[in-house]
This record gives sequence, C-alpha cells and structure tokens, in this order.
Amino acid sequence: MPSDRIELTTPVGRAWEAVIRMVLGGIADRLDLGFDQLDDLQLAVERLLAEGDPHDPVTLSFELSPGGVRTRVGPLRDAALAEALQGPEPPPGELTLPRILSTVVDSYGVEEVADGHLVVRLEKLVRQQ
Repeated sequence: MPSDRIELTTPVGRAWEAVIRMVLGGIADRLDLGFDQLDDLQLAVERLLAEGDPHDPVTLSFELSPGGVRTRVGPLRDAALAEALQGPEPPPGELTLPRILSTVVDSYGVEEVADGHLVVRLEKLVRQQ
C-alpha cells in the first residue's frame, strides 16, 4: 500500500499552533493513533518548532503509512540544535531535546540542507490499542 503525503508550510508562532494541532489531529484520526501517541507526536513537533526562526516559515511534511508516520520539520537554522541532536547522550536526569525526542518518538535524525539549515526527521510507529 503506497503512503500518503501531507505538506504544510506555516509561519512559526503561537498564532499558528492551532492549525498545526488540527493537522496532527487529522493524521492521528487517519492512522487510528491513540491519545497518548498523538500527544507524543504533537510534543515532538511543537518542541522542534520552538527552535524555528519566527521570521522564517517552516515546512512540516508527513508521510503516512499503515505502520506509522514519518515527519520532517524544517528548515531550522541553529547549529546548536544539530549539535544537541547529534552529540553524546546527556547525563542522567537532564531534560534535553534529545531525551524528549527519544522518549516520544521511535526515531529521529538530522539532515543538513542548503545554507546551514537543518531538517529534523521523526518517526512514530503505530501501536495498536
């Protein structure tokens, strides 16, 4: 079965959070994700969007398949973000972005794109209720 793809380019900021949540809610409904799984994906996406530049739009793409959803968030412009996501594991008890992402999604990675910008990939698998 081929996957479906949704792409949304949006400004970053509180005014657009409801739109992003609506899209994530629709994806959760389509994949029959439970509330906890939706909440995990939403937390990961919102945490990454907090790293976005409020003057530059961000593109969210979602690839839906029966096994889950692959999400790409970017471009993000922050070398510290790349270092944080690709660096060594943080000490126990320290709440960092890598720890949050590794807790709420099944996998994540970073791609460098043009002009020092980054795209973060997230994968959330469907867990049957």
